Amino acid sequence: MAARIENLLGRYLNSRNAPGSSVANGPHMDDDLLAAFTEGVLTEREAKPVVAHLVDCSFCRHVTAELVRLDLAFAEQEAEVVVSETQPSTISEVLSNLFAEIFGTSDGAVFAHNEEKKADDDQAEESGKKKDPE
Repeated sequence: MAARIENLLGRYLNSRNAPGSSVANGPHMDDDLLAAFTEGVLTEREAKPVVAHLVDCSFCRHVTAELVRLDLAFAEQEAEVVVSETQPSTISEVLSNLFAEIFGTSDGAVFAHNEEKKADDDQAEESGKKKDPE
């Protein structure tokens, strides 16, 4: 009886390792290919070799099962949608808000620039007044 079981196991292992068999000890499938398979984006022609490989490779079956579990875990979480209460009406407002978020507000720089310009104007007026009386 033991010899018969050993014979059956030997034939089974030889058939798995035969050159024509799918993938017994060969390389594993790429993670991107397995992800595409679990997402259902492969064509039937592309999916057939993946299925044949998964039949023989327990490691890739395990990875595929983990990808399915991960996909289900993300599907259960609700996507948080942030909706602003007011919509910007012009491109300049959108850009202004974007720059304000990235760099902070630039109100102080604008006021300093305006003050500097005003100081330059005052100096020009004073120099103009000095030149007129001469």
